[in-house]
Amino acid sequence: MMIWAKTAFSFPVFYAILGLAVRKTVCENALVTGVGMRINQAGLDLIKTFEGLELEAYVDPVGIWTIGFGHTGEVREGMVISPAQAEDLLRKDVSRTEKGVSSVINQNVNENEFSALVSLAYNIGNAALASSTALKRLNIGDRLGAAQAIEWWNKGRVNGRLVELPGLTRRRAAEKNLFLNEPNPQPKSQVDLPLMENTRLLPSTEASGRRESLGESRTIQGAGVSAVAGGTTAVAAAVEKNVDKADQLDPKMQRIFGLIEAIPEWAYWALGATAIVAALYVIFARVDDWRNYRR
Repeated sequence: MMIWAKTAFSFPVFYAILGLAVRKTVCENALVTGVGMRINQAGLDLIKTFEGLELEAYVDPVGIWTIGFGHTGEVREGMVISPAQAEDLLRKDVSRTEKGVSSVINQNVNENEFSALVSLAYNIGNAALASSTALKRLNIGDRLGAAQAIEWWNKGRVNGRLVELPGLTRRRAAEKNLFLNEPNPQPKSQVDLPLMENTRLLPSTEASGRRESLGESRTIQGAGVSAVAGGTTAVAAAVEKNVDKADQLDPKMQRIFGLIEAIPEWAYWALGATAIVAALYVIFARVDDWRNYRR
């Protein structure tokens, strides 16, 4: 009884694990090879635009009977369909083309790349795409080279001669453009945009680090220190220069000059050095502000 219970329990667990493994494999393949991807609206619109809608059968430039949105195959002369039938034929044809494109891609592709290849294959056929240089380049990771090779498919046989067809040239250019365009690009915010020279874009208040008052500015602080030190040095120098005339002043001024004269020489050197350091600080602050805040 116990053995049967363990066996009965193990089968559901086994199949559950197997199912998860298969699902994981399918998802990974879809990411890498495009399995399960569908053409987007941009690609579908491209096909409709260049194929055009014809409700009566016609012969295309290379001599193939065509109807609807470029549908070929069981088309015969005199055949007429409705717009709804044309849409139905398009969906079926695109579905087959999607499967064919998915089966030959071994690179991770986005929806625009996939849709451009579906449009190309819808026009030239899945077999032609499978042997194309565009696909070979894509499968080795050369996306730009693949996009360029898409444009090579702009020729058709007319009266036995391979000639360039203007309509195909325009279509290949549109497919190349779709292939290279990033789907749904996210707009950059002002914070993400680099601050370039000669632009009117300025950093936001939070990011700029500007001081709210002049008292917080390193430039103003350095200038103040420099002015005090320089002024003090200048006054002291003037007093020292004119100290020999102190006997001509009143007693109070004589005492003041006497106190100033008593200041040791090294103090004057210290004041001068302070003025120089303050001036260097001002220069550094301005250069640093310019580099960080462009002001």
